[in-house]
Amino acid sequence: MNGLGHATPSYGPAARSAGYAARPPGCASWPEARDAQSRKWLPYAETGTAQSHRLFCLPFAGGGASSFMGLRRNAPAWLDVQPVQLPGRESRTAEPPLRSVEDVVTALVEALRPWLDRPFALLGYSLGARIARALILRLRREDLPLPHILFLAAHRAPNAPSRRPPLHMLPSDAFWARLAAYNGTPSEVLANQELRDLLEPMLRADFEMAEGAMPAATPLPCPVVAFAGTEDPFAGPQDMAGWALETRGDFELVTVEGAHFFLRTNARCFMDHVFSRAARRLLPQPVAA
Repeated sequence: MNGLGHATPSYGPAARSAGYAARPPGCASWPEARDAQSRKWLPYAETGTAQSHRLFCLPFAGGGASSFMGLRRNAPAWLDVQPVQLPGRESRTAEPPLRSVEDVVTALVEALRPWLDRPFALLGYSLGARIARALILRLRREDLPLPHILFLAAHRAPNAPSRRPPLHMLPSDAFWARLAAYNGTPSEVLANQELRDLLEPMLRADFEMAEGAMPAATPLPCPVVAFAGTEDPFAGPQDMAGWALETRGDFELVTVEGAHFFLRTNARCFMDHVFSRAARRLLPQPVAA
């Protein structure tokens, strides 16, 4: 449905070289303070996992945490892939969807706070790329741990014009016709009026976020890898190249065969790219003899 050199992370300027010994601000019991609210956002999170690093995945418009189960199931033994569940879908269908990126980030920072106890990366797919960018800016503002690398997929750079006319305010029939043309919505949803009625408020809220302006910001402090589908009409390689201006770190543009949803249609290739670059940035490099 519509709707992935080794730096030492830290919790503040004085601790930039101190690793993860310090507790994040506001966490009374670390790392045991993983409450029910956090688990709403991270439905697959488990305490006591052996993985040394984490990858938090933020979904496309209409997508849920299950969209990243391929990444989670195929992850290397050292990487804990944690898909994020936004309100209004899958296990959170009964909750009203959020309509602004800032509202999502405000709640998400609190949910993630107990889980930032080890080096991590972020992956934002389409709408998730917007959320990931805003999340890093908030983490930096609150002096919380920052990702070692940011993966952005299928979303144009902030300085690139949108190639998709707005749709979140369209009448219902036109809204669904446009979604069908994007080839991202399952046919069983398009054919079922009851499902459409159930999902439409959440999808409209997501597209309202996806179609809003991305405010200018100082460059991100982490390296960025941008994934562009070779046949993506909305966020092709030329649309994503501008992410290079959004980071003070290294930038890499990777093309993946496919259209907007290469996460599904070319999953193995996408996963291999994510895991190899995550290993390069997250794992300590061996010391030469």
